[in-house]
Amino acid sequence: MLQTLLFILTIVLMTSDVDPVDPTDMYSIRVKESFTGEAGLCIRVDCFFTVPQSVSDPIRRTWFKGDPQNPAVQVPCVGDLRECSFLLNHLVQGESDGEYRLKLEWEQGEVFIFPQTVHITVKELTQKPTINVPPLTEGDKAEISCKVPGDCINPTANVVWEGIEPDGVQRRIESLIGEDNFAEFSTLTFHPELKHHNTNLTCTVIFQGNIQTESTVILKVRHNPTILDSSRCFVWGDELSCMCVSSGEPLPQIYWLIPDGASEYYSAVSEDIIISIITISIASFGNFNATFCVSENLIGLAIMEIEVHGHAEKPKENWSFSTPWIFFTLSVVLNVIFAFWLTVVLRRARCKKPKDDVQVYMTAMKREESV
Repeated sequence: MLQTLLFILTIVLMTSDVDPVDPTDMYSIRVKESFTGEAGLCIRVDCFFTVPQSVSDPIRRTWFKGDPQNPAVQVPCVGDLRECSFLLNHLVQGESDGEYRLKLEWEQGEVFIFPQTVHITVKELTQKPTINVPPLTEGDKAEISCKVPGDCINPTANVVWEGIEPDGVQRRIESLIGEDNFAEFSTLTFHPELKHHNTNLTCTVIFQGNIQTESTVILKVRHNPTILDSSRCFVWGDELSCMCVSSGEPLPQIYWLIPDGASEYYSAVSEDIIISIITISIASFGNFNATFCVSENLIGLAIMEIEVHGHAEKPKENWSFSTPWIFFTLSVVLNVIFAFWLTVVLRRARCKKPKDDVQVYMTAMKREESV
């Protein structure tokens, strides 16, 4: 019993001079463990740390990779804030990758290195420039912008425009509201003309002289309608058939100025042109030798007087289809053939199957053809 009391007394005497441990009196760091970026761009690393009260300011903060004597990023001291955030700019595959650690230095040679690491991975550049094209109208001044990929200021990035001859090009930087990020733009100024319609415009951004990415847009210039010279009128027996072909941006509508009487209309639209065909009986048309086609869109209108260019005999009984119907029928047949051919090509492009499966597939094809 006496020995037990002596043992307890010894323990109390040994620990009586030790102060209680303050949980805040330690080194700690708050930072993500890994970040991934793309070549030519940057990575922002948010970081905060705490140190014992015995560590006095100023504290020098350095991020290093590998040898602690070879600093990679020097973090500036901002007042008494315990911040260790840094920006790793101009990322290079194979050079910027690796594990980074934070080193603190204060007073006369006092040093502490945090054991935690931040792993940086740099991948191939996949981001592309973003081209913003406003509505373009022939003759009106326009500005087209190209946003440089990433959210860091990169004054060394080179932006090249190809496709049109601009009036001028400027660079600008915008701070994104509510974020500690930036957007960098190259703005091209020019006066759109009809020749610019359907022109490819390319913005190429080059980082570090050899890392590049690009985007391309097709310009659509709004302009007055144009009625093409391919517009014609023909007499077939006792019918007059007229075709008006027009282009414009936006695509116009076609109207006919014709005398009252029975008539039939047919229209066909492609990406760039619209075709309108009208059939009028000679009795309704009277002795007129021409008709008028009106093409109109939001920008303006065009009117053309289309003269009758030739006469032809009325088709025989067994060719009772009028010219518009023949055109329509041929179009339908060609589209059906193209759709069937495309379906066959896509099916054959799939992964090859075992021989038995091929025979079953061919049998099914034969059954479809026989139906």
